[in-house]
Amino acid sequence: MQGCKQFITLCICPNNKERKQKPKRKKKKLANKEKTFQIPTMIETVFTSQTLTGLISDRKSFESITNDYFKILDLDGDGTLSPSELRKGLNRVVAVESEVASGEETDSVYEAIFERFGENLAPEKFRDLISEILTAMARAFGDSPVIMVVHSDGLIMKAVRHESEKGM
Repeated sequence: MQGCKQFITLCICPNNKERKQKPKRKKKKLANKEKTFQIPTMIETVFTSQTLTGLISDRKSFESITNDYFKILDLDGDGTLSPSELRKGLNRVVAVESEVASGEETDSVYEAIFERFGENLAPEKFRDLISEILTAMARAFGDSPVIMVVHSDGLIMKAVRHESEKGM
């Protein structure tokens, strides 16, 4: 099909639940830890602003989902997200970066986040951040349905699944 592109992203995964890709040649094990690789599946989905706000308003589900993401992003397990951890993982949760955004634009987004929420986010602050991002996205989309290609394990797809499970 003309105009279609296939996107494959290769990233180092922070947990063992994700699929491993075995290398073709032997590799050395470092302290009994293997690097795991995930090829996230991109999926096209349709949603509305109500999809996003519906997830936020279901406090129990929203807290559970954001806690799961927090644990994935908290690489050192200290119970807070450092600026480095947030920069490495936030785009995986919610697209805050773009291939067309310059480094300066991306830096300004993170500077605003750190100014508003602090540099080491506790789970509650992370939840507040995600809530604000989703609310801003919902406002931007208005009442129009949106068609977007998203990560199958990303927050937007979780909101879509939440909506379909709740029969909204």
